[in-house]
Amino acid sequence: MKLRAGPLLNSLTQVGARTLGAISSLVLSWLIARHSAGELGVFRTLFSYLLMGDFVALLGMQTYVMREVSLHPQNVKKHGLHALIFAQLVALAGVVLMIGLAFFGHGYSRTIGHGLFFVAGSLPATAASLVGVSILVGLGRAPICSFIQGTETAVRTLVGIVLVVLGYGIVPVIGAMCIIRLLLPVAYWFVVKPSFSDEPGKVDWSFFRNFLGQVPIFAGITSLAMVLRFAAPLTLPWMLNDAAAGQFGAAFIFIDLVMMVPTKLTINLMPVLARKSREKGSALNESCRQGIKAMAMGVLPISAILAVVAPPMFASVFPGKTTYAISATVLQVVIWTCCLQSIDQVLSAAIVAKGKQHIDLQTLSIGATSMILLLAILVPLFGIMGAAFAVLGAIAFQLVVRFILVGRQIGALRPFELLWRPVLATIAAMAAAMVMTRIHWLVGAAAGGLAYGATLGMLGAFARGECDDMMRLLQAEKA
Repeated sequence: MKLRAGPLLNSLTQVGARTLGAISSLVLSWLIARHSAGELGVFRTLFSYLLMGDFVALLGMQTYVMREVSLHPQNVKKHGLHALIFAQLVALAGVVLMIGLAFFGHGYSRTIGHGLFFVAGSLPATAASLVGVSILVGLGRAPICSFIQGTETAVRTLVGIVLVVLGYGIVPVIGAMCIIRLLLPVAYWFVVKPSFSDEPGKVDWSFFRNFLGQVPIFAGITSLAMVLRFAAPLTLPWMLNDAAAGQFGAAFIFIDLVMMVPTKLTINLMPVLARKSREKGSALNESCRQGIKAMAMGVLPISAILAVVAPPMFASVFPGKTTYAISATVLQVVIWTCCLQSIDQVLSAAIVAKGKQHIDLQTLSIGATSMILLLAILVPLFGIMGAAFAVLGAIAFQLVVRFILVGRQIGALRPFELLWRPVLATIAAMAAAMVMTRIHWLVGAAAGGLAYGATLGMLGAFARGECDDMMRLLQAEKA
C-alpha cells in the first residue's frame, strides 16, 4: 500500500528530521550520566524547565491557533500577530517568576539556581518560536517545522557534547543551549513570512479580546498538563536530592524517545480532527477510535518489550554503573505510561477539536490532583520507586476518566473492541522477549517485535476491513 501524504507520513518525516537531535540528546545525557548521577539530575531538572517554555509560552493557546489557522488560513497573519503579542507578555511574566525561583528556590541546589537564569533568558525566543510552530502546523507544513526544530536540537546538543567532553560543568552546557535557542525565531520568520497577506499588520483590539477570552480554559489545561508532565522530575531534587533526580531522569530518557512519534502524530491529527468535528454524523467518533487503535498498535509493544529488556539494557548502556540499576526498575514501571499517554493525547485532541475544552480541563484537573497526592504520599515512603508508581497511577486514572467524559460527548468509544488484538499480541511479544533476552537484550527485543507482528497477523489485525479506516485517517489529505 502506497503511503500518501497525511498525519502519519508527516509525523514520520518530522521524527526523521529530529532523529539526529534525539540521538545527540541521548549521547549528551549518557555522557553526563556516566560522570555523575547528581550532574544528570541537575541537567534533567534544568532541561525540564527549558522544555516547560514550550508549554508556558502560549499558555496552551497553540492548540487554538493551530485549529483556527487550519480552519481560516486567510487570517494567518492576524492570528500570528496577536498570538505573538500574547506570547511575549506571557514570556515576560515567566522570566520574572523563573528569576524569583532562582533566587528563592532554596530546595534546589545552587547549581540549579544558576542555570535557571539562562533558562529565563531564553523564554522570549521560545515564545516567538512556538507561534511559528503553531502557524506551520495549522497550515499543514509540520515537516518543515520539525526540520527547524530538529536542526536546533542537534546543534545545541552537539555544542553541549563538546562542552562536556572538554570538561565544562552543567551550567555552561545549559547556557550554550539557551543562547542557541535565541536564533530559532529567525528561522521561523523566514519560513512563515511568505504565508502572510499583503495587508499591513495591525492590532485588532476586538479580535485580541476574543483571543484573550479563550485563554482561561487553555491556560488551565496547560498548567495542569505541566503538572502531569513535570511534577515528578522537578520535585525529586527538592524532595530527595540531585542524584535521585538523575536516576529517575535516566529512565525518562527512553520515555522521551518512545513518545516522539505519538506526540508528533497527535499534533498532525489536530487539523484533521478539527475538520471531522464539522462533519455530520459520527465522523469525529470514528476518527478518534481509529487514532486510538493506531496508537495502541504502535506504542504498546514497544512499551512492553522495553519493560522486559530494561535491566540488561541499562547494564549495557551504563557498564559498571550500579547507580543506575534502580533506573531500570523505574523504567519497567513508567514505560507503560507511553501507551496510556498516546491514547490520552488522541482523546484530548478530539475533544478540543469539538470545541469542548472544558472537558479537557476537567480531566486534567483530576489527573493533576492525583499526581500531586500520589507523589506527596509515595515519594516519602518509597523514594524514587514511589515517584514511578505515582506517575503511572495518575496517568492511568486520568485515562479512565478521559474515556468516560469524552465518550459522553462524541459517542461510545468501545475501547475493548479496539484494544483486544494489540493486548493479546503484546503478551506474546513479552513472552518471546523474556526467553530470547537470555541470549542478549537486543535479540530479545527483536524476537518480541517479530512475535508481536506475527500474532497480530494471526488475529486478523491486518485484514483489509480492519486497516482501511485507520489508514484513511493516517493518510488524510491536508493534514
